[in-house]
Amino acid sequence: MSVFSFDQNTGFVSLVSHPIDSGFPVTSTQLTQMLEQSEFSEYEAVIANIGKLFAPTKNYQEVSLVVAKAVDASLVINIDEKNMVAEATLTTAKGGALLSMKGAQKALADAGVKKGISPRALDTFLGQQFEKPAGSSYSAIIAHGRNPKKGSDAKFVRLCSTAQDRVLSPQAKEGGKVDMKNLGAIITVKPGTPLMQRIAATPGEEGYTVFGDSISAKPGTDHQLQPFEGTKVDPNNPNMLIADCKGVPVALPRGMRVDDVLCFDNVDVSTGHVDFDGSVIITGDIKDGMRVKANGDITVLGFVESGAVESKSAVTIMLGAIGRKREGEEAFTCSITAQRTISIGYAQYCNIKSEQDLFIERQALHCDLSARRLIRVGKSNDPRGKIIGGNILDAMRIETGELGAPAGTKTRVFLAQLWFELRQKQTQITDFEKVLATKVTALQQAREKASKIAGAAQRQQFMNKITENEKHIKIRSAHIHRQKLLIKQKIVQLLASSRLKVNELMHPGVELKIAKDSKQFSRIYPPHLVKLTEGKITQTF
Repeated sequence: MSVFSFDQNTGFVSLVSHPIDSGFPVTSTQLTQMLEQSEFSEYEAVIANIGKLFAPTKNYQEVSLVVAKAVDASLVINIDEKNMVAEATLTTAKGGALLSMKGAQKALADAGVKKGISPRALDTFLGQQFEKPAGSSYSAIIAHGRNPKKGSDAKFVRLCSTAQDRVLSPQAKEGGKVDMKNLGAIITVKPGTPLMQRIAATPGEEGYTVFGDSISAKPGTDHQLQPFEGTKVDPNNPNMLIADCKGVPVALPRGMRVDDVLCFDNVDVSTGHVDFDGSVIITGDIKDGMRVKANGDITVLGFVESGAVESKSAVTIMLGAIGRKREGEEAFTCSITAQRTISIGYAQYCNIKSEQDLFIERQALHCDLSARRLIRVGKSNDPRGKIIGGNILDAMRIETGELGAPAGTKTRVFLAQLWFELRQKQTQITDFEKVLATKVTALQQAREKASKIAGAAQRQQFMNKITENEKHIKIRSAHIHRQKLLIKQKIVQLLASSRLKVNELMHPGVELKIAKDSKQFSRIYPPHLVKLTEGKITQTF
């Protein structure tokens, strides 16, 4: 016969009789051991009552015989500061009832959690009660809010090819050959030809907290189509840009323009120098000493031989550009400049400068190269071209297969040189802030003097002038502060983005400078990445 009895209604475990009356158990330790070995071992012992049972007292019959109790599983819900995550902590039952799905859902509801509850996570969480020891606690996230999703920015889909596209993807002829002269009708457009379609920005998706509160989404940045020369917005579709004249389409950010086109077989002494307001297509070469200047794209299907090419748009030279080796500090005989991207097959003894990106298909030999953003030598997906000798005067990023030559040819590379200009602007702003601070002090002194003027009208007149000057200085200070923050942001972005990626080998003789830190390399290096880390040039292999 058991010495314990269990009350189903209260969940209490009691001794059938007081140990003094039954003579068993004789100590609190023995009682605890008996309890641990019984069917009530997982129940929560009432230590205070057990101690009283064996305390010397005359009124022992008044002491409660309850020695343990059943404790149901309990759940505590914690919400993070942003109300985006609900974490549940479950304490397993001690002889009592397990926490049911219904009970868990009620606890969540009582805590105010309305959205983002994962039924699967909750079911898995509750299932762990069967594996955990009685009275132990464990936690898990069972509800997530949803962050708002920013809307997509307006997109601009080009609906026609440009001359540059056509040259880079020439039409195939029989036998697998390509016809570099047959540019076809793709190059030119007629009035009414669709050029670009605008896809409007989206509003984004609202988020919510676990309490069910909505979080507003930030809409995408919207931009309108920009009709440039030779184009217009379709009268029947405000999201469509169409040609307004016949000519060559040129892709621009958020719009296009249509240029007049001037075509040559070659540019030589028979044609003279070319200076054209539109686009120029040369199916042959630009000969020695000739200049081609255009406001539109310049496309050369052959070579540029010691010539000068200058475009306010993009330049594409299919085969390559070759100049003569210079003596001392004299300029190269071949120069190519563009305000947009330059694409060229091969370059030797050339000065090439792009305000955007510079793409060289095969190699650059003893050239001066400069680009505002990326210089890539080789194919776009995995550049394996070569940069041998010469100078890279400035760029943010460089990607190439090989840099330098096995013979140790001197090759100088400068990255992030805009840093010096930005630092100079920072210094100028600091100096100007000091000037403004001096003016503020002077105005404060002037205000003190003005307050002592005897005449009220005259005093007020001076005060008004001082107040007006103070407002002006305040506006200037706010403007300068915004400029300061913007320049600081640009510097951080510049240093974080500037890097050199070598996909095959870097040879001895390379001199590298990123911002103000410089390094010389005197041995061969395998594929690696070079960047600036905490102001120092570092290599990652």
